[in-house]
Amino acid sequence: MARSLTHPEHTLISAMITSAKASDPDRLKGSVAWRNWRHELHAMIDRLSVGKLCDCGKCPSFQLRVDGQEVQPSDAPIILEAFIPEGIVMLFVDDGKPSYFEVAPNLDVKVDLPLESALIF
Repeated sequence: MARSLTHPEHTLISAMITSAKASDPDRLKGSVAWRNWRHELHAMIDRLSVGKLCDCGKCPSFQLRVDGQEVQPSDAPIILEAFIPEGIVMLFVDDGKPSYFEVAPNLDVKVDLPLESALIF
C-alpha cells in the first residue's frame, strides 16, 4: 500500500538529489553528466510515493515507488550520501529511478526523519 510523500520527505529527497555526494563519484563522467542526471531525478520527484517502510524499529527508512510501481534493484545502484549527527542518510537510485530512502542510525540509536537543515553534505 503506497502513500504520497509528506512535505518533509519531499524536501529531504529534493535536498539529497541536489547536494548529496555519490558513494562512487566516478560513476558518471564529468559535471555535465551529473547535472543532467540530477535534473532527471528532480523531474521525477512528484511521481514518487512511499512503499514499504523499514521494520527495524530504529529508523524512518522507506522504499520509493515511481508512478506507484516498485523500482527493481539493479546490479549497480548509485547511492547519494549525506550525514547527520546520529548516522547517515542515503538515497538509492536504480537504473535512473529513486528506489529507497534510508536513514541509517549509529549503533544503538533510534532516529526520526531528520530536518533538511541537519544534513551534512
